[in-house]
Amino acid sequence: MPTRPGGVTRASRSSLTRNHTSRVWKAIGVTNDVLGRTSAGALNLERLLRPRSIAIVGASANPGSTGRRVLANLERFSFSGEIHLVSRQGGEIAGRTSVTDIAALPMGVDLAVLAVPGTGVRDAVAQCVARGIGAAVVYASGFAEMGPEGRREQEEIARIAREGGLALVGPNCIGLTSFVDGTPLSFGIQQPAVINSPAVAILGQSGGMVGNIRLSCTARALPVSYTISTGNEAVLTINDFVAHIIDDSVTRVIAIFAEQLRDPQRFLALARDAFAAGKRIVLIHPGRSIRAQEAAASHTGSLATDHAVMQTLVTSAGVILVNGLDELTDVVELLLRTPDLPQQGPAILTESGAFKGLAADMCADLGLDLPDLSVKTGERLACILPAFAHISNPLDVTAQGLQQLDIYGHAVSALLADPAVGSVILVLMPGSPEFGLKVVEEILPSIAGAAKPVIYTLLGDNSPIAPEIAGRLREAGIAFFRSPERALRAVARLWSAARTRPLAPRDDCIVIDLPATTGVLPEHRGKALLREAGLPIPAGRLAVSAADAALAASEIDGPVALKAQSAVLTHKSDLGGVSLNLSDEASVLAAFETQTAAIAKHRPDVVLDGALVEAMAPRGHELVVSVRRDPDWGPVMMVGLGGVWIEALHDVAMLSPDSDRQDVLRALNGLKGGSILRGWRGEPAADLEAVVDTVVQLGRIIRGNPRIEEIEINPLSVRDAGHGATVLDALVTLS
Repeated sequence: MPTRPGGVTRASRSSLTRNHTSRVWKAIGVTNDVLGRTSAGALNLERLLRPRSIAIVGASANPGSTGRRVLANLERFSFSGEIHLVSRQGGEIAGRTSVTDIAALPMGVDLAVLAVPGTGVRDAVAQCVARGIGAAVVYASGFAEMGPEGRREQEEIARIAREGGLALVGPNCIGLTSFVDGTPLSFGIQQPAVINSPAVAILGQSGGMVGNIRLSCTARALPVSYTISTGNEAVLTINDFVAHIIDDSVTRVIAIFAEQLRDPQRFLALARDAFAAGKRIVLIHPGRSIRAQEAAASHTGSLATDHAVMQTLVTSAGVILVNGLDELTDVVELLLRTPDLPQQGPAILTESGAFKGLAADMCADLGLDLPDLSVKTGERLACILPAFAHISNPLDVTAQGLQQLDIYGHAVSALLADPAVGSVILVLMPGSPEFGLKVVEEILPSIAGAAKPVIYTLLGDNSPIAPEIAGRLREAGIAFFRSPERALRAVARLWSAARTRPLAPRDDCIVIDLPATTGVLPEHRGKALLREAGLPIPAGRLAVSAADAALAASEIDGPVALKAQSAVLTHKSDLGGVSLNLSDEASVLAAFETQTAAIAKHRPDVVLDGALVEAMAPRGHELVVSVRRDPDWGPVMMVGLGGVWIEALHDVAMLSPDSDRQDVLRALNGLKGGSILRGWRGEPAADLEAVVDTVVQLGRIIRGNPRIEEIEINPLSVRDAGHGATVLDALVTLS
C-alpha cells in the first residue's frame, strides 16, 4: 500500500580518444574524458534517492524561482522528512524559517539541492562536505559544456565531492524524481503518482529528453518509477543509477537516452547483470551519423564507426538498442505489458486484403519472420471464416466481421493457440467510434490474460475513436497503437531481442609471448605470432639478402611470394614491394633486387628488415577478418568480404570477442554477400567452418593479450568447403 502519493512502502522494495592507426577500425567518436570515470562506489546513493532530510540552498520566496519550485514539488508530494532552507536574505519562506548559510545547517543532512548560480557551486559543494551532507544536486550550467575553463572548474568541484564522499548529480541537469519513494528533486513541475509494478525508470544526461520520454510513457498509462537527469556527470553517471535500479523490485525496464556512456566496460557488465535480474535496458545512443575520425594504416576504417562498435557490444550484453523516441516508448510499452518475449514471429490479423500484402512487405523489410499457420489452425479458421477467405499469415478475416462480430474473437483465439505463433497483432479499421468499441468488447474476452502478447492496432492515424478503447485495452494489459508501422517495428525489435542471448565473458583465451616492441609489427613478425596462436599461415621465413631469399624459396615446394618487410610498409604493393608466383631461383633473385630498388626510390627513409618468402597459397574467396581493442568499449571483431567487395559493398558484420561458433556462422550467413560464400550459380561453397575457426581464434587471442590493439587479416583466402583457409596478409599492432 502506498505510504504517500508517489511512493510504495519501503519494506516492499529490495535494498538497494585517441586516433587509431587503422582504416578498418575507427576510434570511438564520443569523447570519454576523465569526468565521470570514477565510479560513485562508496558514495551513498541511498541518501540521494531516499533522503530523510533535504536542504534547499538558494531558496527564495519568489514563486518562479528554482528553489521555490523545488520546495513546491516536495510539498506536493507530501515529503515527510525534514526540509531546511538556505537563503541569503534569511527569514521566512512559505511559512518555513530559513538560514543564511550552509554552515548554519545541522550536521549530517542527507541531501542538498543547490539552486545557486554556477559561480557559487564550488563553495557550496565544499560547505556541504564540511557539514557532512551525503548527496547534492547541482542544476547550474556553464561548466564542461562551455569549454576548457568550465571543464577545469567542474573537475575541481568533482574532486571536492569525491574526496568528501558527496554523491553529486550534475551539474547542468534538471535533477531527478523517485516516484517510488515520493521524492521529487527537480525544479520542473512534478505530479505525484501511485506507482505499481512493473514500471520503467528513465535515465539520461539530457533533462529535456528524460522529460519527453516520461510524458510519452504517462500518456500511455505506463508507470514511471524514476526520472533521472545526470547532466555533465561530474561524479555520478548513468552507470551508478543503473547499478542501483537493478535491485529495485518495482522497475522492470530501464530506458536510457545516452549521448555518452562513460566507462562503457562497466555499462556492459551492468547490462548483463540487469538481464540476469529479469530487467531489460532499452537504449537510444545518438551518433550514427557523426563524422568518422581519421583512419590511417589498415584497410577499411570507414566501416567500423563508434556507433557500430557500441551497437555490437551493447546488443551482445542484452541491451535493446532503438533508433528513435517513438520506437523507445513503443518497445517500453511492449516490455511492460509482455512478461515473456516471444521467440516465434507474430501472426497478423486484419480485415483488409490490401493491408495484408502491405504488412507482408513491412515484415520482410524489418526482417520479422511470419510463421506459417499449422494445418490444425487452418482447419479451425476454415470453420470460422467465409469460404472466400484465404487462410494464411497475415490473415484477412474479410469484411464479414461487419455483420458477424464474433469472427474476430474466434479468429484471434485460433491464432493464439497455434504453437508456431509467438504473438498476435490486430490491425483493424477504426469504423465509427461506436462500432470500434463494439469490436473491442467482442475481442477482449479472447485476448485479456492471454499467455502470448497481443497488440491492438487501429488504422486511421488520429481519426476519432471511442475514448474508452485505449483504457479498456490497457487495463487488460494489451498494447494499443494507431500506427501499424510502429507496432510492427517494436515487435520486430523485441522478437530479435528474444532470440539474442547476452554473451557471458569467456575464459578460453590464448596467451602469446609478445615482444616488447610497440606499434605496427612488420608482416613477418605479426604472422609469426599468429602462427604460434594456431592460425593458418603459409610456410616461409624472412630473408635478409637476395641469396638468402633464393635459399628460402628452395626450401618450399612450388612457387613463392616475395614481400618487402618493414613496420612502416603497411601497403607494400603500392610501392612495388610484392612479387607473386616466383617459380625459380632467377626470378626470386631478380624480384629481391627490383623490390629493394623500388622501395629505395619511393621511400628512401625506410630501412628494410628483408623480404618475406612464402609459399603461394591456392586462391579462393577473399575475406577480411579483424579484431581491435577500442580504447573505451574494449575488443570487437569484424568479418566481411575482402578484396574489391569490401571497397564496393562495405559488407561486414561486427561481433563481440566472446562470440561462439554459432554466432560467427550466423553473422557470415547474414552478410549481403553470404550467398557467394554458400555457393553462387553452381560455384562450390566456401569453407565457412575454416572462417569460423579463424574468427573465434582471434577472439581468444585479443581477450588473452591486453597489449594487442589490433589484428587485421586481409585477405583471408578461403578455399572450397573442407579445404581450409590461409592468412595471406596480416597486420598486428601492439601497445
